[in-house]
Amino acid sequence: MHISELAIHPLKSARRVLVPELRLGALGPESDRRWMLVDAQGCFVTQRTHPRLCLLSALPEPSGLRLSAEGMSDLVVPVPAHADFLRVTVWDDAVMASPASAEADRWCSAFLGLSVRLVYMPAEVLRAVDPRYAGQGHRTAFSDGFPLLLVTQSSLDHLNRLLKEEGVPTVDWGRFRPNIVVEGDIPPHAEDGWQRLRIGETELMLVKPCSRCVIPSIDPVTAVKDGRILTILRRYRGREDGRIYLGQNVVVAAAPAGSRLKLGDKVQVLR
Repeated sequence: MHISELAIHPLKSARRVLVPELRLGALGPESDRRWMLVDAQGCFVTQRTHPRLCLLSALPEPSGLRLSAEGMSDLVVPVPAHADFLRVTVWDDAVMASPASAEADRWCSAFLGLSVRLVYMPAEVLRAVDPRYAGQGHRTAFSDGFPLLLVTQSSLDHLNRLLKEEGVPTVDWGRFRPNIVVEGDIPPHAEDGWQRLRIGETELMLVKPCSRCVIPSIDPVTAVKDGRILTILRRYRGREDGRIYLGQNVVVAAAPAGSRLKLGDKVQVLR
């Protein structure tokens, strides 16, 4: 098995960015979900309620983040240098974040048609991963709850076969927003049975299946929803709790300083 795709999402819920390697840091992949939009109450804003976010490109730059969208001039937003903090929420977590700028807020609000603020998570902010699943000592940025998400290509291939049978257009992994896609001669959803992986000198721990919301039903090119995708997924990936599960949430169990995961890296299942 090997890594066939790597991606980051610099701005939570905006377009993914395919990358040749992931540089791992204290909060997970560098540049992944360090930026986020919040509403007037400081609550996170995502495609779940605003599908148009999938049309917003956010690319990391040495000085900060470049925002771009059709019909709008690009805006480079510097990493906030001030010490001001804003209390924001991601699901049940309340954390401190640095507001970007009034200009960035106006740009993002104009794009969404909603009053929002752009915020950044500095490295010193502590947002712990739920220890019930991952144990102590793991952190994440503005992800839904874990620093990495892993899926397998065979799982996508299986879904696409079922979509074809129903006359539904096939999809790619962009809708499921993983950081790591693993490819190899393995059955669909083999990742459900994995607990620990070795990739080079890095060990990853798979800690919790990923429950799925409406986002996989949103076409990342058009922002149009197709509910048939979740209907088909529910038939074979739905559980008694009423949720749909696909892919695995991951934390770094062991890694040397400066560790990187690269396209083509071999993936070994330890248990």
